[in-house]
Amino acid sequence: MMIVKKLFFKNNNIAIENRSLKHFFIELFDEDNEQPYIENYVIEYFEILLKKFNGRNLYHIKCSKKLSTLMEKTCSVFDEITESPKVLDFEEISFKSFIEHLSKLFYSSIKAFKLGEEERQFLSIVYAFEFMKISRLLPLLIDEHVQEFYLDSPYTRIYLDHDRWGRCLTNIILTEEELQAIKTHVQTFSGYSLDYLTSSVKTEWNFNKTTYRISLDIHPLSPTGFNLDVRKIFPQTYTLPQLIQFKMLSKEIALFLLFFLNFGRNVTIIGETNSGKTTLLNALDLFLSPEKRRIYVEDVQESLNLLKYNYHQAKYRVSPYDVSSRGKKSVEVTKILHRSPNIIILGEIQSEEHSRALFNSLSSGIRGMQTFHATSPYQAFRRWIFSHKIDPVSLLELDIIVCMGKTHEFPVKRFVSSVYEILPEEEQYTSLEKIGFSLNEVFTRNVSEDFVNLVPLEDTHTFKKLMTIYSENYLKRAYEKMCKIFEPILEKSTCFENLVKDISNAWVALKDAF
Repeated sequence: MMIVKKLFFKNNNIAIENRSLKHFFIELFDEDNEQPYIENYVIEYFEILLKKFNGRNLYHIKCSKKLSTLMEKTCSVFDEITESPKVLDFEEISFKSFIEHLSKLFYSSIKAFKLGEEERQFLSIVYAFEFMKISRLLPLLIDEHVQEFYLDSPYTRIYLDHDRWGRCLTNIILTEEELQAIKTHVQTFSGYSLDYLTSSVKTEWNFNKTTYRISLDIHPLSPTGFNLDVRKIFPQTYTLPQLIQFKMLSKEIALFLLFFLNFGRNVTIIGETNSGKTTLLNALDLFLSPEKRRIYVEDVQESLNLLKYNYHQAKYRVSPYDVSSRGKKSVEVTKILHRSPNIIILGEIQSEEHSRALFNSLSSGIRGMQTFHATSPYQAFRRWIFSHKIDPVSLLELDIIVCMGKTHEFPVKRFVSSVYEILPEEEQYTSLEKIGFSLNEVFTRNVSEDFVNLVPLEDTHTFKKLMTIYSENYLKRAYEKMCKIFEPILEKSTCFENLVKDISNAWVALKDAF
């Protein structure tokens, strides 16, 4: 524990005499504010100005006058806390716990000033981030319109993806001290050291009820020496009824996938970056029976926490795919096979080692869900077979592939473009030469953005495979009952808690129907 704490503070200038607002990193926001803005809004005590800058969108952040006044008034607490031995008095090493620990210390000191409760709380957060030397990232983290932000080089501006304005430059060019602080925090909270052999680390920060996936690359992997990507995993859980309302998929596709998942078939969701793969996976996971024992093996926790709703969830965190020192996904999957899962959820399949984990579980009879980065099934198959050295015969275990698509203008629309099933070679459809299997497109999205069912459920190969275990009449009745019970739930809008109750009751009703 003490080694980690030393890593936190070895570069921290504890004593700074005559501190005033101009000594804080956050003060750097107040430069270059001459251009007229097109739109502006307020986030807490920050002002966001959207402008045009050399033909580009500029996301300009500045401290409000009120925040500057409050910090000038209370900045003495910064030295008081940084010199206090209580700063080191924390146990859990996580971004969330450290921010909470610092915030509480600053909040206690700020109580001496006559401020409102809201002012004290926000100031304590600002000072906690300032202590960690990342205060200028705070507005980007708390702005719900910012989906992801990036830094390609230490000497360039941070830029971001805005849900209304699209790609925007910011007015933030990080100082050397800020860059080193980010590097230190990524190492500390990931548990991995960045060096010549391990020049890429991925971790997660939890703050403000949101998870942020942090990816940092340094030399020699990054020629510029510093490449940062921060992606928000929003706390809002999109449910199947909402995704149907947003036209990401149809009610028929949802029922099709739930039916086969319930009967132990495997579903792989593929698509390019930020196409909604994990969003759909989580929405399907929520709708499956709470009684099923789910086991999750992920390097970054993107799955829902449903324990408080009495779902059966066991979660295991493994090392990132580019760190090979411990906790490999394939090793953990081998262990999990002896823990009696009904469904195994592997999250994102990124590497050859992850692919081995996936097909190891499938060959052992365990089915579930996972996501894979590919723009088409053919691209996914080429990566598995030629890059990840997976035997083509093993791909027959995949059962169903859901292809996600997205538009490339803002606001981005995400949708299911097609649903395929894997067929043995003898089925005469669109054959993949010399691979030993084919694809059968069951659903497609046409030019009118309507979802079209191309193959009835009972004519699919996946349905026929189930007929080796269940009678055709039983399966048809099960699907009819499922449609009758779940269709009203998929069609109505309700709060999350009520939806969970409806889902649980629906599975009980379906069981009682047989």
